[in-house]
Amino acid sequence: MVCLTMNGTVRWKVDIETVPDMDPIGVSNIVSDREGNLFYTASWSGDTIYTAKICRITNTQTSNPVQKCIENYDLFFYVSAPLAILQEYDLLITAVSDNEIESVPLVLNKTTLDLFWINRHFFGAGLHGDYRWNSNTGDLFWIGGDDRLLKFTYKGEKLINNFTQFDGFGEDFVIDRHEEVIVRSWQNGTSLPWKLMVSSNDVSTEKIKLRWDWHAPPIIADNNDITLPTMDNNGTVYLSSMPLAFAIDTNGKTVWTSELATASEMKNFNLLSFCIAMNSKRRILYIVSGSPSYPQKTDVLYFITAVHMDTGKIIKRIDLNVGNETISAKCPILIGDEILYFSWQTGQYPHLVPFKVTRILQL
Repeated sequence: MVCLTMNGTVRWKVDIETVPDMDPIGVSNIVSDREGNLFYTASWSGDTIYTAKICRITNTQTSNPVQKCIENYDLFFYVSAPLAILQEYDLLITAVSDNEIESVPLVLNKTTLDLFWINRHFFGAGLHGDYRWNSNTGDLFWIGGDDRLLKFTYKGEKLINNFTQFDGFGEDFVIDRHEEVIVRSWQNGTSLPWKLMVSSNDVSTEKIKLRWDWHAPPIIADNNDITLPTMDNNGTVYLSSMPLAFAIDTNGKTVWTSELATASEMKNFNLLSFCIAMNSKRRILYIVSGSPSYPQKTDVLYFITAVHMDTGKIIKRIDLNVGNETISAKCPILIGDEILYFSWQTGQYPHLVPFKVTRILQL
């Protein structure tokens, strides 16, 4: 693990602990609490054995960080595990492997790193999901590997286990924590080709209620890719599916639509939108777009588009100088109102995959 200053210099490096006679096979994302402590999980396996660790790094604002790891085989997950922090209740939640189903939810005490609860009867957030929460109540939300929405109290009591849509394939979601309303994109599989949609549901009670459906315009209706929804404090949702970026209000109406690339660019570079980062104070979206991560027969193109959140006006397009090879793009990390860090990986597994970072001034 590497810590960079705002100037791009290395403040410190911390090695992920090893386990004798085992190979590392999975690591979670990193989460931070209000005190600046960092947390992550890592998993290892051998010929017939496996284990995992939960790690905490303190003194992160100094050049001498301190790492403490506790081994707990219950934390084992065979790929990258989602990790989330529930600050108000001093908890960490993640997905762990299970013998019967894809993954199950597990919650740790953030202070002691001890197991708080695990439930092996319900799907966890899965291979590509995340955990969301209501900061007022501590209720946890996620979509399991069976495409059902689950809602649990922070103590592990089940509140909801139900479908949000039928006959469709859903992506991850964003939640309005004040009203317990979720918004998610999905593909309607009732006819071919499947049509791209965005829907909002009230999840405040066990009976999930549909609030609205938003049907994608023809230019993107047949797309298979779309960014995870991003929501501001007003409940307006922002998404991108190339070549468009768009905003949807709390009633499911289109606020604005902007075109991020020309028809010739779409044809020549096979462009996708990877993710959206939001500066709600300056009211600017940073949308990462580019060629797919798999090898291309043509040239590749990658760029970040700065878009005004209220009007959809394109403020600036920032071309990314990453060379003429496909990359695996990561979502930008915004540091205050000043800097954003964009990172990416090059190459294809199982070969060497360098990790690179560039520093860009925010607008």
